[in-house]
Amino acid sequence: MAEPYRLNRWLVYTEDSVPSTQIWLRERITKLSSRAVVIARVQTSGRGRMGKHWESPPGGLYFSFLLKPSPPAAHASCVSLFAALVLTQLLRKQGIQALVKWPNDVIVDGKKIAGLIAEAGSFPESWFVLGIGVNLTEPPFVPDRKFLPAGAWSEFGEPPEAAELLKQFLFKFDSSWTGEEESPINDVLEELNGVLWRKGEKVYLSGANESFSGIVTGVDSDGSLVLLTDSGTQRFNSGEVTAVPEERR
Repeated sequence: MAEPYRLNRWLVYTEDSVPSTQIWLRERITKLSSRAVVIARVQTSGRGRMGKHWESPPGGLYFSFLLKPSPPAAHASCVSLFAALVLTQLLRKQGIQALVKWPNDVIVDGKKIAGLIAEAGSFPESWFVLGIGVNLTEPPFVPDRKFLPAGAWSEFGEPPEAAELLKQFLFKFDSSWTGEEESPINDVLEELNGVLWRKGEKVYLSGANESFSGIVTGVDSDGSLVLLTDSGTQRFNSGEVTAVPEERR
């Protein structure tokens, strides 16, 4: 591991290959200060939501960052949405029509370009770790067809170097979220809803024990997804959203 370097308020550690940047940070929770970041060239067992694992090939941006103490519980779920919006803004700056797929993916032309995973804990003090993977030049293999196909930034425009994209992301993240005592999406809720995947369309939402269908009306200030279902307006804090086939809408 090379000596860490400073990027504004962040301390960045670099690794060539790790099983997972999430695991790397979690194993060092007690030794690292808030705003520690680890970036890896390769992940051999990258982690995603709902227990998903995949290999992250060279040519992508794979990193996780640590916040201590953790943002207030009411705001923690908004951090990944906010981070997804920041990535979407960087893609759109290049003219790429990226969208935020609730709760934590970035989509371009029906393909997943980036995914995020948030984890939090309270021992020995409260902490929050957000992991982000961006496919820059080569999408990972996704064997499960029920999920969106993977894509890469290079399919839609000239991708930045991983280190440069990390720098752009961290600087924009800092400049757009002024205080960790506030929800990061308070000031960008309108913009977030303007780039929300499938807004105004019918989707399926699968939870741990039951599934719903409804029209996406937006994301609320607490980060919940708002659906107009047959039973009326309902808000959801977790779940997996999938598109309803056109013939069933």
